[in-house]
Amino acid sequence: MSHPEPSEIILLHFGEITGPRQEACAAHVRDCAACRTALADIEWVEQSLRPGAEEAPPADGLERVLARIETVRPVRERQAQGLRAALPCGAALAVFAVAAQQGGIMAALAVLAVGSIVTLSLAPLLILESQRRS
Repeated sequence: MSHPEPSEIILLHFGEITGPRQEACAAHVRDCAACRTALADIEWVEQSLRPGAEEAPPADGLERVLARIETVRPVRERQAQGLRAALPCGAALAVFAVAAQQGGIMAALAVLAVGSIVTLSLAPLLILESQRRS
């Protein structure tokens, strides 16, 4: 018999291959050192992943993980807030620069005026949102 596929060796290990194919694979594994090694590796991996009674997780493990998440979260939120603020500012500066270059100072002032109006119209919403978060 030729070497069984690796998936067949896995199925053999877990007892999910049946009938004549199971008998042929089992006989081949008994006679083939390479396939026995592969089967032994599968058994070793399964044993390594199976937690033993002496390897029980600590009782306060979940609380420690959640506490760690809470210490990291504010840093990531500040980074995200900075990015959310930097992107529109960068876009506004780019539009202002393009307007100044293409249309002169009057176009740049028009962009500045429109930006001011938009900012003033959004200010109440931004204030309410910041009060809701705190």
